[in-house]
Amino acid sequence: MSYSISPVLWESEFFAFPIGRIELPADYLPEQLEESLQHSKNRFRLICISLDGNGPDSIPVNGSQCICIDRRLRLTKLVPDNVASLDTHVRAYTSTFCSKWLEQLAVQSGQLSRFKRDPELSAHFERLFLTWINYSVSGEFADSIWTWREGNRHVGLVTIRCIRRQISEHGEVERDGNIELLAVDSQYRRCGIGTRLFDACDFWCSSLAMKNVTLTTQLENEQTIRLCENIGYKRAGESTVYHCWNPNWVYDTRRGWISNVDG
Repeated sequence: MSYSISPVLWESEFFAFPIGRIELPADYLPEQLEESLQHSKNRFRLICISLDGNGPDSIPVNGSQCICIDRRLRLTKLVPDNVASLDTHVRAYTSTFCSKWLEQLAVQSGQLSRFKRDPELSAHFERLFLTWINYSVSGEFADSIWTWREGNRHVGLVTIRCIRRQISEHGEVERDGNIELLAVDSQYRRCGIGTRLFDACDFWCSSLAMKNVTLTTQLENEQTIRLCENIGYKRAGESTVYHCWNPNWVYDTRRGWISNVDG
């Protein structure tokens, strides 16, 4: 029995080649992973493997390179009943126009991301985060956006989505908040802005009767992790992400990226 590989539709469209994703338990079976990758080598140029827990620097797989590209930490906390009043600098961003300040903050938010770390993808890193924030402003990638303003300039940003999960066999659903993008301009860090943006997330989640709010960040992002833990977030799990590139894909000037087997 092999592991299921799901297509990652938005990333595939953005990078213009097919990308798949596997979620692996910590006790995964290497032979089953090998079988899964072999069956999908002509379907995907890149397969992202998310391994539960703190995994090795690489996964040995015949015919492919599976290199650790990201180590993630998931943090979560209960949404407080009594939410602190919002700082006057913090405002909901409701415009359908994405300002240049938001675009700059979005790029800063991804400085440690796997898209920048992978040399195969890094040339597209800034364009990806610019697209991400514009899709967030349009409502496709975010349900709410909050910013910290200094004059007419946005120097802090957080985007958040509502995640629905089924909690019973009868179809009961619980809603949680998931923080997607978080950034404070480099000139304004260590001034308490991040804490006030987290207050805005609490406020939004509380207003919609959400139980939990969650953030996933890189393990090396020690400043954000320390801030989260100081305001009540708890560590909820680690994962290791690998990028597994298929060397049998080539670029054709007429058809784009194709598998060698396709001719």
